[in-house]
Amino acid sequence: MRRLPLFAFVSVCACSGPRAEQKMSFEELYSEPEPSTYRAPPPEPSAAPSGAGRGVRKAAPEPSAELQAALATFAERSKGFRRKVARGGTMPAGQAENWEQMNTLLDAFLARAVERTDARDVTRARGVLETELEQDGRTYGDMPGALAEAVVLRVGRLAVRMSELRRLEHPEGADGLPWLSWPVDPVTITSVFGQRWHPIRGEQRRHLGVDLAAKQGQLVYTAARGVVLRAGWNGDHGLQVEVQHDGRWLTRYSHLSRLLVEPGEVLDRGHAVGLAGETGLATGVHVHFELWRDGEVLDPLDALGDEEAPRPAAAPVARSGGES
Repeated sequence: MRRLPLFAFVSVCACSGPRAEQKMSFEELYSEPEPSTYRAPPPEPSAAPSGAGRGVRKAAPEPSAELQAALATFAERSKGFRRKVARGGTMPAGQAENWEQMNTLLDAFLARAVERTDARDVTRARGVLETELEQDGRTYGDMPGALAEAVVLRVGRLAVRMSELRRLEHPEGADGLPWLSWPVDPVTITSVFGQRWHPIRGEQRRHLGVDLAAKQGQLVYTAARGVVLRAGWNGDHGLQVEVQHDGRWLTRYSHLSRLLVEPGEVLDRGHAVGLAGETGLATGVHVHFELWRDGEVLDPLDALGDEEAPRPAAAPVARSGGES
């Protein structure tokens, strides 16, 4: 499976290309024999060698005793440093070094092939990082910005690795989820789905999607074929596009600086819906991406795949990130 680049340049262009002029209702669209966002049923077993092809694992990997021990040591040291500092105090240099050592070990762990990764290690590592990051945020008055960003990026990489593992076990969408393409390319996750300490409101809030780093004006693409339901301002989400897909699925793209589609447009996978920005309640330029089914929000990483949709070519530019 292709590894997702986390520190890279992106390609953007100033316009979305030709829009689909066709407009029709959702029912009309999907009454036609158009391609589905769902994958085809798994093919019949062939005579291919064992382990050949995507989604076949020769043997289940074992949990990493080294990683588990390192996580336990890291958490214990973190607690020790926090006991020595009054709330609101400065993070000790020892704790910053503790984080840097943990980041280095995680880089080595994530350098493994997906097939050699045990999901229990990923779950444990992500849980420890998120817990200790929140506890440090509550304890210390400040955490070095570069260090905080490095930790958040590794939490995102762990979330992507878990998504890759799910796809490896269920390559044909056997879990009932659609196959979605990434809204931006390449991918850097700056905030994952679930409970988190909100960076602006300073309180625990449920984060209903994933945040993806982007550059101001970078093109944002639809994750699957569908119909634009809404395109306009939506409170804290700023400029937002909402797309309904085959079945009961809906995706949302928030904090856009400009809209490139209108309600009723039929979009193919990979069609530009807008330009990245920081409209609404946001701490920086990024894309907040959500996945819904029948009014229930789901973790988009469970459905995002690694395949690429065709994208227009353009010159590479620098990038930045943020959170909502």
